[in-house]
Amino acid sequence: MKKIWIVLALSPFGLFSCGGSQDGEAPETIKTNLVAELSNTSWIKECSLATLYSEEESTDIWNVKVKLGIDSSLKATYRTEYYRATDTSCDFMEFDTLDVSTFTIKGKVMSEESVEAYALDEAFIYHSDNRANSVNYTLIYLNSEKLYFGQSSGANLGETSETRHSSVSLDNYFMQIIN
Repeated sequence: MKKIWIVLALSPFGLFSCGGSQDGEAPETIKTNLVAELSNTSWIKECSLATLYSEEESTDIWNVKVKLGIDSSLKATYRTEYYRATDTSCDFMEFDTLDVSTFTIKGKVMSEESVEAYALDEAFIYHSDNRANSVNYTLIYLNSEKLYFGQSSGANLGETSETRHSSVSLDNYFMQIIN
């Protein structure tokens, strides 16, 4: 009976000593590591379908290839190349756009797919096609050489921090370009 009592007496202590960190690191250290891993990197999303919405609320289907560069201050530059919907291998570019944003990485969150991601406030500061600048409240998840972003789901459209994306698009990712 004494052995059981000792185990019960030590159990609460064991729970308090565990903490909520990954591999023994504090949450702020993990966030700092993510910033370091993203800094000065280049990424590409190969030819994939995209839907463009115009101000007249009509939609156009294109194939796109997206190149993303992230500098040490977490300024992100997207160059998106557009190809006709029938050009499924993205051989003949029709036009391209440039978008610039800044990343502010927030705390760790669990996505709907049970992926440990980070909340990301992405503030767009430039669009070459003259769209209005905006903030996208999304998720970011880095897994080796793959970079994932959040996607809209249900009421989580990413328009405010309260409606931040809660799902990660696991089929739609950027691959790191290793120089």
